[in-house]
Amino acid sequence: MNSAQNSPAKGIGSQSRSSSPSRMVILIANSKGGCGKTTIATNLACYYEALGRQVSLLDMDPQQSSLQWLKLRRDTTIRGLGWPAGEPVSLGRLQQKLDQAGPITIIDSPAGLDPHHLDHLLRLSQVVLVPVLPSPIDIRATTRFLQTVMLAPSYRRRPRRLAVIANRSRTRTRMYESLRQFLASLKIPYLVTLRDTQLYVQAMSNGEGVLDAAVSRHLDDQQHWRRIGEWLEVQRHLIQTMPGFR
Repeated sequence: MNSAQNSPAKGIGSQSRSSSPSRMVILIANSKGGCGKTTIATNLACYYEALGRQVSLLDMDPQQSSLQWLKLRRDTTIRGLGWPAGEPVSLGRLQQKLDQAGPITIIDSPAGLDPHHLDHLLRLSQVVLVPVLPSPIDIRATTRFLQTVMLAPSYRRRPRRLAVIANRSRTRTRMYESLRQFLASLKIPYLVTLRDTQLYVQAMSNGEGVLDAAVSRHLDDQQHWRRIGEWLEVQRHLIQTMPGFR
């Protein structure tokens, strides 16, 4: 990586570059399209890259936006894995893809996953992050999706670590208050509220993340990703104590 990409690692969190984490698969999912799955996936990949971790990005969305972003990224160590358009989501094929990945894999999943395909993804994932937008349609869709996750056979056999991220939110609005009440009603962690800012759009178009030195100009944005990363690190340690979970 170039110096611009290396510099954020100094203050990015408490993790050490020399640590050797066990394999962890992080699924970014929501049945609703346009809620920010690719934003979460790409910026999370940047976070781990800045820490010197071996991270792979599996893009299962037909638009392949994560892989397009990765092609624009210079001097990257992030490994991109694609999913052929129209290929069914089978457990065996997913396992083959994960066998090509490193110790940390982030899955950018497509919208509209049917329960059967979602169950395959849940079976091979340890953590699920669910982005949600502050709109009535998105809140209802996310409610249904979380119910589908919790009713999936893989989840019922062994619940995955599950958390919600509010995306593109303006906190001083009535709609955000509705979203806040919805998130508070859930019995799952609500990690952060990502700002409604063009910073993410600009970073995406340049193959960058908000933690890259050339992009990060707002301390709150940086802190959001540190908080997400710290929560994930706690989950990684918890997973290691659960026999058969991985």
